[in-house]
Amino acid sequence: MVWALMVFASVTCLIYMLLAWKYDTTRLERRWERATMGTTSTSLGPVLSPYNEPGAEEAKPGFWARWQGRWGKVGTISPDGSLAIRLHRAGIPLKEGEFLAFNAFVGIVGGLLGVIIGGGQLSSTIMFFLMGLMLPQLYIMRQARRSMAALSGQIADSLVLMANSLRAGHSFMQSMEMVAREMSPPISREFRRALQEMNLGIPVETALVSMGERAGNDDLELLITAVLIQRQVGGNLAEILDTIAETVRERVRIHGEIKTLTAQGRISGIIISLLPLAIGGFIGVVNPTYITMLFEHPLGKVMVGIGISGQLLGVLAIRKIIRIDV
Repeated sequence: MVWALMVFASVTCLIYMLLAWKYDTTRLERRWERATMGTTSTSLGPVLSPYNEPGAEEAKPGFWARWQGRWGKVGTISPDGSLAIRLHRAGIPLKEGEFLAFNAFVGIVGGLLGVIIGGGQLSSTIMFFLMGLMLPQLYIMRQARRSMAALSGQIADSLVLMANSLRAGHSFMQSMEMVAREMSPPISREFRRALQEMNLGIPVETALVSMGERAGNDDLELLITAVLIQRQVGGNLAEILDTIAETVRERVRIHGEIKTLTAQGRISGIIISLLPLAIGGFIGVVNPTYITMLFEHPLGKVMVGIGISGQLLGVLAIRKIIRIDV
């Protein structure tokens, strides 16, 4: 236990010294990327950076930037973007390399806890290490899901606010600034980032497309498409925004009805998932020797594996049935 605590203290000090050393050298790059979101897709054209300004000398990125570029997509679980976009959607103010370093640190801490709790057994150490690696990724997924759900509920109100601002005689950028100032995150964060890109000289169309890629929301994509078409062919943008707001409200209403109608399926999935655990725990408390053979006998281990696989397949099937796209 003593050597495990010493290793834990050494790793903590090493990571702290590394982050402190890199803080001053990356502060300017952090502020620049925060303003321009340099992690957008290359299909949007060149993004302003300190390396491609007119008259600037060509400079190769350092080891830290190359490491982030190489491993920034390792944490990608869903196919809708890189780790940087997932961090942005979750509202976590960390860069890819910093999060990966923190993820590895949590895994090491989990492994050390496994050594301390399991008495040095390899199986418990590996199990706690994998749990430590999974927890930050699960946290990102949960925060991103909550942020995207909140964004869907804010789009209709932001469209109405923009339409009223346009009717009052404000420009399109002023209406976007009003949304960024009056609305709460996450929609205000997205509009503020797009305004910062526009103020730095990025074309309005590129900034809007980048905002749509960062947000990953269908309703916001509808807004961006309508604005881009209106800038090409003209028209009354305020009326267009009102029509889109009504469409978005109707989609939200239909989603609510679907959620209500599928509530029974979700509850059934939860009950089916928890029932075997509850029965097993009850038998383990009432008659431990009766259920011990299930985990000690080879045939019992096979049955437990088959039961867990069946449970997972059942949960996935229920989730597939109750998930209806609108």
